[in-house]
Amino acid sequence: MSAPYLEIHDLRKRFGEDEVLKGISVSLERGECLVLLGPSGCGKTTLLNIVSGGLEADAGAVRCTGEALDVPAEGRFVPMRRRGFAMVFQEFSLWPHMSVAENVAFGLRLRGLGRHEREDRTMQALARVRMETFANRWPGELSGGQQQRVAIARALVVRPRLLLLDEPLSALDARLRETLKDEIATLLREERITAVYVTHDQAEAFAVGDRIALMNGGRVEQCGPPEELYRHPATRFAASFIGSSNIVPVRTDGGRARWPGGHDTPLPSGATAGAVAHLLLRREAVRVEPGNGGPPQAGNGCVVLPGICRRERFLGDRYEILAEVGEAFTLRGFGAGRIAAGAPVHVRFSMEDVRCLAE
Repeated sequence: MSAPYLEIHDLRKRFGEDEVLKGISVSLERGECLVLLGPSGCGKTTLLNIVSGGLEADAGAVRCTGEALDVPAEGRFVPMRRRGFAMVFQEFSLWPHMSVAENVAFGLRLRGLGRHEREDRTMQALARVRMETFANRWPGELSGGQQQRVAIARALVVRPRLLLLDEPLSALDARLRETLKDEIATLLREERITAVYVTHDQAEAFAVGDRIALMNGGRVEQCGPPEELYRHPATRFAASFIGSSNIVPVRTDGGRARWPGGHDTPLPSGATAGAVAHLLLRREAVRVEPGNGGPPQAGNGCVVLPGICRRERFLGDRYEILAEVGEAFTLRGFGAGRIAAGAPVHVRFSMEDVRCLAE
């Protein structure tokens, strides 16, 4: 079996007493986009900086196409300028005294390319991000989204063997983020660009990533395709960070799950009898209905719990309902219409949609 295009093995980094990376191991195939996703302070930007060569690891290894780039145990460290990578930052970092074309061509000038080749490659790169008609504009004449497109073109024009993107949309407003997120995803896939993309935003991660490495506290909690992380979270943290979920603590007894409030349901697979388990129930799997029509009717594998509406929120095409189904215990779900706070409800879901989470 051939080695991964980019391999990160047991990577560790400490700043003083603070161990920021605690044995990170992930890999990346050619033409794939790996997203480093996680909350602030989880170590994702530190990991990206080590991959770029901006920081040196304390232990572990970083290799690209088999070449050792950072292996402390062997005294091996290749500096940033020799790695052949390119970076797109949070801030656009365009030089205001240079035109758009001059900004994009700057890296080619440093590499000593002739004028004609610089011009051809610059226009090709600008065309890839739909900015060729802005070649003679100044950065100050561009919108934030246009400036970030130019920054991406500047990274692509040098034909890097790995593209690194550090929160590239965080400086943009919500509408621009949505547009540029889709454009970046299309560009990466159509051009088969090998990339590592850092974000704390799940929508970005799901849009651009072929695989997502979910980080927490300097470790990778779970790594896999977006659908796998969403449908089969490996830990409670993964379940709570990805998507909107109900995480229910239950006590297992004789093949049954005892829910808060005294409710009793079948025990999903993966739970251990006689212990406390945590069950995952995604918000979209929960249906909340008005409860004025008599006792709840279950069947066909459905569970229906009586409850009280505590809050509703209009989301445009549906209502999110927060229903209390046990003392100080609530479930989130969706309803077809408005339900007044304090009104009785029936909370309906299928046990097929319930997952038992690892601790």
